[in-house]
Amino acid sequence: MRWLLAKWFLVILIVRESRSVVWPCTTSADCAKVPDASCSIYGFCQCPAGHVFSTDVTRCLPERSYGLSCEEAVQCSHMLTGAKCEDKLCTCDTGYTYVRGRCRQLANLGEPCNADIDCFFSYNREAVVCKEGKCQCAPNFYLRSTNVCRREVTLGERCLVDQDCVGEDLECNNDFCVKKEAQTKTYRDIGVQAKPSCEEKKAQAETRVTRDHQQQTSVDVGGGGGGSSSSGCGTEGDANSGAAPKDLQDEKRKESNSSGATAKRVRLQSSADDTPTKDETTPGYGDTCSEETKPCEGVRYSVCQMGQCLCQEGFYPVGRVCKAEMGEYVEKEEDCGRLSNEEKFVNGRCVCSNHFFYNYNMRSCIKGVLGINTSCTQSSQCSPYGAAFCPAETPKRCTCYPYAEYDSSRQMCVGKKGYEQYCDTDEDCTLGNTRCSEVHTCVCRPNFFYVNERCKAKPGETCEVVDDCGFDKASCESEDTQQPKKCECMKGHLYHGNTCLKEAEVYEEECTANEQCQPLLGNLGKCIDEKCKCDETDTHFNDGKCHPKKGLDERCNLASECFVEDQADNVECRNSSCQCKFDYSPDVERQRCVRPSGKSSSDRPSALKVITLLLTSAAVLITGSALRDAYYA
Repeated sequence: MRWLLAKWFLVILIVRESRSVVWPCTTSADCAKVPDASCSIYGFCQCPAGHVFSTDVTRCLPERSYGLSCEEAVQCSHMLTGAKCEDKLCTCDTGYTYVRGRCRQLANLGEPCNADIDCFFSYNREAVVCKEGKCQCAPNFYLRSTNVCRREVTLGERCLVDQDCVGEDLECNNDFCVKKEAQTKTYRDIGVQAKPSCEEKKAQAETRVTRDHQQQTSVDVGGGGGGSSSSGCGTEGDANSGAAPKDLQDEKRKESNSSGATAKRVRLQSSADDTPTKDETTPGYGDTCSEETKPCEGVRYSVCQMGQCLCQEGFYPVGRVCKAEMGEYVEKEEDCGRLSNEEKFVNGRCVCSNHFFYNYNMRSCIKGVLGINTSCTQSSQCSPYGAAFCPAETPKRCTCYPYAEYDSSRQMCVGKKGYEQYCDTDEDCTLGNTRCSEVHTCVCRPNFFYVNERCKAKPGETCEVVDDCGFDKASCESEDTQQPKKCECMKGHLYHGNTCLKEAEVYEEECTANEQCQPLLGNLGKCIDEKCKCDETDTHFNDGKCHPKKGLDERCNLASECFVEDQADNVECRNSSCQCKFDYSPDVERQRCVRPSGKSSSDRPSALKVITLLLTSAAVLITGSALRDAYYA
């Protein structure tokens, strides 16, 4: 019975881990449908160590580390909750950080914790500890900014910002803490720090040896491993730019702009080409084992899971041995994944030098940058400078978040107060008439805009006094006492471009915008050459308005719409069509109205007609007079 229960427990575990499926077998031949699959000691088909079944159970896919390429989400499932395959790369979901082999939700500084691993470490695992049940900066570290603890260093030691340097009149120059008066000038008048001598550096380093082991990662005086000393003496290693060893393959990945404990996606490196340190005849990673959850015999930092010898959390396979990720404690220097000028073995721990940061995959270190607006590859390099990040788009330079601004005296981006301050909800915004935007900044509500350190109203919004309105020449009035006051433009003005402009009162009055002319000239009125006019190319001025030019025989609604080139008074809108007035004939080709032949253009009788009329009248009078005389005679 106990064996049966144990067997079903393993089935559940197997399905959860996705290395095997509920596929009973007696020999590996039963699993031949999937290449490389074999029958486990528990009677289920499984993939080789470090591999998982594909979703359709037709292939064994390699498990992929954080930041490496993936085909299916199952390849990232070994990182457990919060892991995902996004844009063909294994990464952690928002709010999760990769550390010790999996994606974890970490506590911010001041939040409850049970162990150091629970605390968000801001790219340096030595920087934080869980003390008295809360996440705090570790001894000999100081709080640089929200959730960022930096190491305190002294004269001659590595640094990135002035605040790193603890001591009177010290500053950070050329990555070293030096006395301020030690500066010199180049021929370009650019301040260059004179570096301390090797003797000074070693003397300072020896005084540091007694500090907490977490602090000693910045000093390596004549230490083992043949690495260069961070004091700057010995080999040229400290000048290294932080590039990874040449035998490694770079993998590209995009980086998110999330802040806090959010895992970001970056350019990472694969350990696929690392040389194994053990041959196949010695116990090693991938061997068969039977004592579940126990270390495999002869394989350090291993654990037996599902009948296979795998690496413990925080370790990864290199050939047939397990190597430590950065920040893990190990017995020997050779147990660290790799050691170079950036990575060190100090007090039993694999760590980064002080002016380097832990890479997101926790397998290498990356060099810091010189400050804001300098080139970067990932946001960890920008963390000493406060609320800063490395954009995903080019050019990639350390930049302040939208809710922060650069303070040169403190060498960091500090959070804004009021407008554009950081927020998660609208309630976090303390400035009046603001809301929390999609990028976590407090911005003005719709129909309000930022003026003189306040969010003021646009026309139509309620107000108490004129100063509540965010535009010039405003009024704050109500049509009646029962209605709230509203921001509007003063009488005779109209709103345009966050200000109120005077309406034109006469033709060709000065203006700056078309809207000023339209109350007077209609919708076709325009501001041309800073004067209110009609655009004569397609409109004309008539009856105090601008009208479209409609020629003879075109449809119309008003007589003022009709236009002819000469004697415009002779055209009218008749029967919804532009026509010449009676007694005038249309000349459509020339767009004119003319009188028929024999009629003068002035509508007055011709001289001939007048003479004829006078002669006729005279003849009538003469004839009438003769007839009268004859009658009375």
